Amino acid sequence: MAIWLILLGAIGLILVFAEMLMPGFGIFGILGSICLLGVLFFVGKFYGLGIFLIALLLMVLVFACMLVFGKKSGLYEKVVLRDRQDTKDFDESTFEGLLNQIGTAKTILRPYGVADFQGKRMDVCSNGDFIDKDTLVRVIAIRGKIVMVEKCEQ
Repeated sequence: MAIWLILLGAIGLILVFAEMLMPGFGIFGILGSICLLGVLFFVGKFYGLGIFLIALLLMVLVFACMLVFGKKSGLYEKVVLRDRQDTKDFDESTFEGLLNQIGTAKTILRPYGVADFQGKRMDVCSNGDFIDKDTLVRVIAIRGKIVMVEKCEQ
């Protein structure tokens, strides 16, 4: 019986460790946790409280050794994302002085599209109308990240 408990405990530790390294649904972590809890339950039931505490301590130590091995072998660095995004999500200064400017629609605005304002291409939205490509447009409003334009009548 002891060999089966050791084998089940090893499988449980491997599954929990695999869950930490692989992104996914969580099935490995759930199955690994069930295996480990089952081992602890049966050890406590058949061998008593003292052996139960020793088994619990051994599981924690083996798991800690697996983590140390994962970090030292470089496996941990391959799966952990360390990049940080230090830029702002959106820079409002790109819209300064844009209100009432006239530009050219570079795509058909249905109602969203791209327009060019003095060499700067921007995503724009018409006020609901479709506007053909190469039509002059004027900025009528800026609502957060959305530049609202209308067909320019000249």
